[in-house]
Amino acid sequence: MKEDFNKVELCWHGKEEAKKLASVLVNKSLVLDKTKSINPDLTNNIYIEGDNLDALKLLKTNYENKIRVIYIDPPYNTGKDFTYNDNYEDSMWCSMIYSRLILAKTLLSEDGVIFISIDDKELHNLKLICDEIFGKENFITQFIYEKTQHFGRHKLNTYSNAEYVLCYAKSLYKNKLKELLVERINTELEDAPLYNASNNIKTLTFPPQTVKFNLKNGLYTKTTSEDYELINPVKVSNGFNQTPLKIMFKSRWSQGKIYEEINNGTTFLVKSENFAIRAVYGSGKFSKNAPKQIIFTNKNNKFCTYSRFGEQVKTSEIATSQLSKLLGHKYFTYPKAVSLIKYLLSLIYDSEKEEFLKDFTVLDFFSGSATTAQAVIELNSYDNGQRKYILVQQPEEFEQDSTAFKHGYKTICDLGIERIKKVSEQVKLSNPNIDTGCKIYKIF
Repeated sequence: MKEDFNKVELCWHGKEEAKKLASVLVNKSLVLDKTKSINPDLTNNIYIEGDNLDALKLLKTNYENKIRVIYIDPPYNTGKDFTYNDNYEDSMWCSMIYSRLILAKTLLSEDGVIFISIDDKELHNLKLICDEIFGKENFITQFIYEKTQHFGRHKLNTYSNAEYVLCYAKSLYKNKLKELLVERINTELEDAPLYNASNNIKTLTFPPQTVKFNLKNGLYTKTTSEDYELINPVKVSNGFNQTPLKIMFKSRWSQGKIYEEINNGTTFLVKSENFAIRAVYGSGKFSKNAPKQIIFTNKNNKFCTYSRFGEQVKTSEIATSQLSKLLGHKYFTYPKAVSLIKYLLSLIYDSEKEEFLKDFTVLDFFSGSATTAQAVIELNSYDNGQRKYILVQQPEEFEQDSTAFKHGYKTICDLGIERIKKVSEQVKLSNPNIDTGCKIYKIF
């Protein structure tokens, strides 16, 4: 690692070769396998069997600057099971991911975002690599995903129950900060609490006649809740505050935001003497909630994460159980949770049109068990979306003594395609209008 006053850069043996490798032209092509494809003449979904470095180069022809979302869960290990070896003597992981992320950036649209799942061992290196490729100014957040609720045998010093999802934009600023991710929208005539336990305590002032009270007329000097503290007495008459309401609590809004919302026609509501103040949006008004950095998965936790479709984000154990049930056997250990990827994809927002996007292309070039395909198909079934996926997976062969091989699956691609077929069959029963086909390509 080298450092100057403005820049921290990760260096390793093979970095320059990895950079050059990203620019080397590939003398190969994508060949459609119609026998394995699912309704190839009627679908926009793509599954590519082959090395993802070659695939990314080939995809540039038709998809440069056109991919709205990239989600990847790259391999973290560098031992005998590490299959993405570009013949570097050391630092294989950094070299492998570096060249592929260079190419991935060229595919992202100007408003595109990339999500990368990673564990704590490679998190630091990946963050430095992404800062260099995408730019530190385009870093959105580092999600923390609570991956498990089950704790087995004792671990020394620490038990890892979380993974991380780095999120970068292709271009986060255009005149001002872009709004690319939104969790949900509070619409007109809906009231929403301003209190948020994860925010800092703020002292906020609400001008006279801006807060409606469901309380008797009188002078109020304290609240009945430990979460709210009145700084000054407030006089309530005819259902509104006649004097400024000055109150201290953990608010998701700043004082500036309070004034902005008042100018936009928003009023505020206090229902009881606990003074849990809420925003009430007028006709045609709405408020947007940003996704929280920590993605909780315990339904008994009041901060458990749910998508705007009401689906809870679940753990890796549940993902394993669900996939085993779908395929009939346990072929994968801790596959990525479909609900996690659906949640991330549901956040994609178009601030110019003021609407959630449901027609864009998702790329996953470390497809694994094809979780991303299932996420796209099921998400489309929720809102009649037209999201498309492009998956890339190297056809790694299963060991002959593995459960998958004994059931007739020679490669991980065989299982991934089987998963897509089974999910497609299920979704078609409830929503036959969804694109459940898939073109299967091989690289030659």
